[in-house]
Amino acid sequence: MRKFRYLMVGLALLVGAPVTAQDNPVALVLQVQGEVQVRRGGDAPSPAVVGERLQAGDEVVPASGARAVLITITGATQRVTEATTVSAPQGAEPSNAFARAMTTIAQAAATDATMAGRQGMIRPIPGQTKIVGPRNALTVRSERPSFTWTASEGKTYDLMLRKVEGGRPMIFEVGTDTTWTLPDSEEALESGATYAWTVFVGGRNGGRPVTQQEFRIIDFDESLELTQFMDEITAFGLDPMSDGLFLTVIALREMDLFYDAGEAISGIEELGTMDADLFMLKGEILATLGREAEARLAFDQADQLKRSN
Repeated sequence: MRKFRYLMVGLALLVGAPVTAQDNPVALVLQVQGEVQVRRGGDAPSPAVVGERLQAGDEVVPASGARAVLITITGATQRVTEATTVSAPQGAEPSNAFARAMTTIAQAAATDATMAGRQGMIRPIPGQTKIVGPRNALTVRSERPSFTWTASEGKTYDLMLRKVEGGRPMIFEVGTDTTWTLPDSEEALESGATYAWTVFVGGRNGGRPVTQQEFRIIDFDESLELTQFMDEITAFGLDPMSDGLFLTVIALREMDLFYDAGEAISGIEELGTMDADLFMLKGEILATLGREAEARLAFDQADQLKRSN
């Protein structure tokens, strides 16, 4: 049902009228390695960037030894190692993967970059402990998640974790570390369940707890759906963690796996440049995670790119 819903929204975005050329692409740039240019009509060539939407007639021109990876509107992938003119397949309907990508890009482009009305932002105050993650009632993939918080100088911590519905609180001595992972010696958390957690600054005996946060473990059906998404990317001949990383971000963001999506989009940025909409997507993901300063930087980068184009 989720895939059908996103396909329908994606198709509506692609065929709705009126649209600009940039809203009705026939290919998307998934990866850029080396120096790759895009030429549009009589415009001066510009560097190709991940997330860039290409129209029929655009020319992708890699330098010697460089390449770009594209996904077309039909869902086919294309590795471009020499000058190539993008063409529109005749009678083609948008593939599920292409429509999902377009939907998520459009949602990111419409993000309120002022972040008005967003709740739960992390605004660390030096010397005060605050939960970093998991938080904001978000979903995580691991049944042995890692917990992170900011430090209070010279303090030790105990971590309390409990299942929200009928769970008995579990207390773990952490010491002075500000990151802790549920160890293999403890029972894994329950698939699909919601958990609450906090840390006691100075220990549970006389220490003060910080504001409690909740998160949910991905359930079996969601795990299966994510596996199918990853298999679909692999079926394109792409590695979900390298040349298919753009599509991996799309899949993770659609499933509200913001922590994983944040790591994946940072991986894209490390591999090469991104377009304005991808920086908007990064900002939206980081804002949802409560990472306000980083989100603002991503939104500013998106604005700078939009002004320069």
